[in-house]
Amino acid sequence: MNKIVFYAFIIVFLSKTGNVFSENNIFDVDNVTVNKINSKKTDVLLETAFKKGFLQLLDKILLSEDFYKLNKIENKKIKSLISRYQIVSKKKPKDKDKLIINLSFDREKMNQFFYEKNISYADISKFEVVLFPILNQNGSVYLFTKNYFYENWNNQKDIIAHEYIEYILPLENLEDLSIINKYKNNLEELDSNILFTDYDTKNNIILVINTDTKKNNIFFKGFIAGKKIIKNYIILDSEDTNEENYKKIIRIAKNEIEEIWKSQNLIDVRTPSFLNVVLDIKNQSDLLQLQKALSAIDVIQSYKVVELTINSVKIKIKYLGKIDKLKNKFNTKKIDVKILNNTWKLNLI
Repeated sequence: MNKIVFYAFIIVFLSKTGNVFSENNIFDVDNVTVNKINSKKTDVLLETAFKKGFLQLLDKILLSEDFYKLNKIENKKIKSLISRYQIVSKKKPKDKDKLIINLSFDREKMNQFFYEKNISYADISKFEVVLFPILNQNGSVYLFTKNYFYENWNNQKDIIAHEYIEYILPLENLEDLSIINKYKNNLEELDSNILFTDYDTKNNIILVINTDTKKNNIFFKGFIAGKKIIKNYIILDSEDTNEENYKKIIRIAKNEIEEIWKSQNLIDVRTPSFLNVVLDIKNQSDLLQLQKALSAIDVIQSYKVVELTINSVKIKIKYLGKIDKLKNKFNTKKIDVKILNNTWKLNLI
């Protein structure tokens, strides 16, 4: 009887080689909000919300240059890419004049869409970056006090920053002050690793803002995902107040950090990769559990069984993106990966 049940699970597993909706799908856009002032018709409001949600998605996963190539897509095309939507119930009185929806764009259709446009998108995941903004103004260096950027980096409600980036600013300490004072006449030579030895992260940035009456010179130096980053650019002053100019600097700097992160996580849908993995079967539910996990990993396009015994199963996976990202996604689904003799051995945790 047990063998009958076991082979029934195998049949189900073999027949499910595609993907199903994932709770962590990067093509999900939540809390898209439109105002009912201009229209009371639900279909009109939904069409506006679909467009807005689509643009929010593109802004999140595309590089800026590619975003501007696609931001004029027709509503009819956008609707064809949506797999489902949900109207969110309004729990607060202030939301009574708004339509709020959660959107899910179909993964396969989106991949095909980007394939046809020859555009890569970023496999975005949450990450932390330790950031030390240093203000160099009128010959004086400001670190913790009298430094607008340190005091307001995470406080500007009108500056949009995507939720997948968490900025951590160092706490004031004498050691940092001493280190920076040694380099105050040549901050570009400061090694970011010296400042961030107490932080367990591969992401750290020193941001030096040099200001004068005509221009602001912005200098980045640090590491994102272990890759060294050095950038330098100039922002011309406008007629706005110093605070407005400083807000603009924060907004531009955050956008630049997002672009760096996206560029290091791009997926080229035109060049998928393939990988064979092996799972040792210990329980009758192992196959079903693995199928559920594989279907929920958004970079996996498809999978199929290539070899099956009573004790193990070998599966060929077609996936997009970098292999180390795929390994991390296995870990989030409680699948331990050990690489032995160039073979991925899976273990359900």
